[in-house]
Amino acid sequence: MQFKHSQDINAPVDYVFKRMTDFPRFEGQTGKDRISFKRIGRAPIRIGTRWDISVPYKGRNRKFTAELSQLIAPRVVSYRSTSPKYQAALSLTFTPLGAGSCRMDMLLVAQSRSFSTGMVFKTIRLARKRINRNIRTRMEVLAQKLEDRYHNTDD
Repeated sequence: MQFKHSQDINAPVDYVFKRMTDFPRFEGQTGKDRISFKRIGRAPIRIGTRWDISVPYKGRNRKFTAELSQLIAPRVVSYRSTSPKYQAALSLTFTPLGAGSCRMDMLLVAQSRSFSTGMVFKTIRLARKRINRNIRTRMEVLAQKLEDRYHNTDD
């Protein structure tokens, strides 16, 4: 199963990459969506750094661990998550479109490793249209926030 989306952002690629890899800002914060990121260990952030992530979904917190698998500034950041039930990879690729804009491409690939997770993935496939619409909306909101922050600050 895979989901792809591209979003143009009216901010320089270096700025967007810096914001999207500002790990300390994400850690320990719980936003309005109640998504929680907590780094495992105290080592500096590098390939192999892991986070415990909690995401509310259908009335329950879904917990998983994500590991930084690729970090090529200012072009690519990738994560992977594996368990006995599934494996998944999320990749964000940043492409400059000009001096003041860029494109962020998101690719999420997930594979089932168990029968029960396979059934969940089949249900997700049935909701693909709605999920793609939600991803598109969230990426548009993220792009708008990044643009607003870039144009209203001196970072």
